[in-house]
Amino acid sequence: MRIIDPQWIRLAEGYQDLQILQDRLEVEFGRALQVGQKRKHRREMTEWQRKRLIFFVTAVLAVLALIALCVSTFFFRDALCVLAWWTMTVLCILVATGVALRAYIREMVSGRPALRSVRVDTYGLAKKWWASLAPREASLVTTAAGQFADFLTLLNRLLPDSWLTVSGLPASGQGPGNLDLLLVGPSGIWLLAVKSWPGTIFKQHGVWKQVQAARGKMGKKQTKETVIEPPPDDEWLDLAREIVRTLQQALPPGILPSDLDPADLVQGGLVFAHPGVQVTKANIQGHTAAYGLPDPWLERLRTTKPLVGFSLPVRMQVLDALIARAVPAKKQGKSAKAEAERVYQETAAALRGEVERLVK
Repeated sequence: MRIIDPQWIRLAEGYQDLQILQDRLEVEFGRALQVGQKRKHRREMTEWQRKRLIFFVTAVLAVLALIALCVSTFFFRDALCVLAWWTMTVLCILVATGVALRAYIREMVSGRPALRSVRVDTYGLAKKWWASLAPREASLVTTAAGQFADFLTLLNRLLPDSWLTVSGLPASGQGPGNLDLLLVGPSGIWLLAVKSWPGTIFKQHGVWKQVQAARGKMGKKQTKETVIEPPPDDEWLDLAREIVRTLQQALPPGILPSDLDPADLVQGGLVFAHPGVQVTKANIQGHTAAYGLPDPWLERLRTTKPLVGFSLPVRMQVLDALIARAVPAKKQGKSAKAEAERVYQETAAALRGEVERLVK
């Protein structure tokens, strides 16, 4: 999952330019990298052949020296003990050297340098651009309760990079323990209201309640019942409708396929993230939004079929519209389009240096 800082605007234009600039890098440096890599391979091959020749000459001389000692012991029997001692000493030295340099010997025998293929995309133009868009904070929402952060970490680890979210969207201002998370993925827009409430959750006769075990003044066990206001499902529904209205008003004509209405994009519901929460179907009556625990929600996110026509460029257009709705204009100051050009210049400079190093 990719997390985007809400300060960025013109995401769709930036992503479109990123594809164009990636192709430009391929045209400008693709051939030069191949030529440079071939020249580097020829230099490595020449050096390897030189070292290999020296290695084999040295090995032959060592074997000849050992043979000479063996022959000397036959002709000079008077010095047999001394010559035999030297023969064994030289043999031990050769064996020890062979063991110590076995990796070098293996390289000289079968370590022929391979011609490696270097691609322009390995220099990470897209990776650098996405990294620039990420928020600088370690956490998506610094004021979030622990359960929200845990749920976000789980999503970030298990959802692929085709899923996008913007730090702090939608800006509901509900405070710690009761935060909203907006995900834009291949299967649509998912609005998840993450609730860090312990205890048993009820909805009966249109009223949401939280029942927790507590102790009285005398230490006696008792239950504490709290009415939840405003109703979280109605609150989720209002926010979902607001997102749909925003898309209907802000998305340029023709961005979405003709058979895909903004109202069909938004889905999600309530996520009860506290490990001590108890939510059962029998206790929730007349709810207006879906609800569940983190694991079922994650499974639903991963298994829902992608929407035809809801491509990554379209999802970037959606994020542009939602950022414009939720973030004040004075806090929107960074252009993703300009950032794509900056990252391109940086990557092009690195590629020029790499080509110069290869062909020198």
